[in-house]
Amino acid sequence: MLRRSALAGIAALLLIAPAQAQQTQTVLQGAERAAALARANTALNSVSRLQARFEQASSGGGRASGVVYMQRPGRLRFEYDAPATLLIVSDGNVVYLRDTALRNTDRTPLRSTPLNLILRQQINLERDARITRVATEGDRWIVVTARDRSGQTDGEITMFFEGPNAQLRAWDVTDATGARTRINLTNITQPANFSASLFRLEDQLERNRPGRR
Repeated sequence: MLRRSALAGIAALLLIAPAQAQQTQTVLQGAERAAALARANTALNSVSRLQARFEQASSGGGRASGVVYMQRPGRLRFEYDAPATLLIVSDGNVVYLRDTALRNTDRTPLRSTPLNLILRQQINLERDARITRVATEGDRWIVVTARDRSGQTDGEITMFFEGPNAQLRAWDVTDATGARTRINLTNITQPANFSASLFRLEDQLERNRPGRR
């Protein structure tokens, strides 16, 4: 179940809003919509590196947690806590889903996933995606829903931004089949640097080979 939801996460990256964001949404139009999108773009472009805890729940009932690392452009790592045996790594071109127990790896081009939208060198949501909805929830949240403009990825992604600095806290994507995976981010930090090996799957495989320490 967890593996299927993680695969859906690569294909659709279905992430949902934190539990706090449950108020009635107000859909924005005109200048208010443009201002909200500008705040979202500024927030996304201001983060070159991010590290956070994540909590994942799939629509099928699977649950997991772990640590996520992000480095723009293109690099991402979802490191699952035991007993989960999954590792998701984007090296800037390809997203890998590695099942360490089964010792097999699924590969998907980064450009074919919604990850590409938030991992670009320079992010412009209006330019890079088809924005279907911009809303607010109370005075704490900006909510932006988008579809892939290129048509390479089905479904839609909703991004939730919190607070005066519009910090990205979660994604909510529904794929073409209606499948869901939910991830909330907590303990968000912006480290000064990461080891390059975090985003190279071959380094992980080398460390795990028999006889290696």
